[in-house]
Amino acid sequence: MDWIIFLFFLCWGSFLNVVGYRVIHNKSILGRSVCPRCSRKIAWYDLIPVISWILLQGACRYCKKRITILYPFIELLTAFLALLTYHYMPSQYWLAYGLFFSALIVTIRTDFETMLISRYATWCMIPCAFLLAAAGKLPLTLLSSLTGAVFGYLILWTIARVFYAVRKIEGLGEGDLDLLAMIGSFTGIMGAWTSLFVGSFLGSIVGITILFITKKKSTQIPFGPWLAAGALCYVFLQNHILSFF
Repeated sequence: MDWIIFLFFLCWGSFLNVVGYRVIHNKSILGRSVCPRCSRKIAWYDLIPVISWILLQGACRYCKKRITILYPFIELLTAFLALLTYHYMPSQYWLAYGLFFSALIVTIRTDFETMLISRYATWCMIPCAFLLAAAGKLPLTLLSSLTGAVFGYLILWTIARVFYAVRKIEGLGEGDLDLLAMIGSFTGIMGAWTSLFVGSFLGSIVGITILFITKKKSTQIPFGPWLAAGALCYVFLQNHILSFF
């Protein structure tokens, strides 16, 4: 059963790659895949998740331009999260967390690639979270979902305004605020808070490492993937986190 789940969600991860790329570049999610560099249509045998990327050595068959490692990374991440969900989450929550994780994965893809987060993966998901919470398909009440969304947005909005008042530059993008609101709608206040804490810690480590390697005085890194990582940590460890507090 594990192999069936793994292979199916490798394919789902491939689809999320398509969604992430096309949505952020204002392209239709319908139609054949093409190389973004040479615009040649990609044959089916070059679209096999992970395997095609390895066989092509991470390059287009026709123009030989590099294909980002985000493609196999997203596919493997999707399959891995599906297995974790299957083994460790009650079946009544599979649909909700499947939607939630898919939105996070699209966000990871777009923010890593372009430092942009589509509202299709944030604002459009918040009403879904409210409905799922009201239907008992999430382990939180509708009120917890509502307050989590509001808290997630306001806490980052406050941090962003304070940062701007002190530094006179924008330190957070609007997409980050939208993302934490979406995370809060699926996980409540504690989930939004944990995501912010873990995401800030991971983002700081990555930022400091990049500064150390490049010797630059400042750098920009996408914050969305680290917020998403914090959200995933909370979902799978929430019982331990809640018992701790």
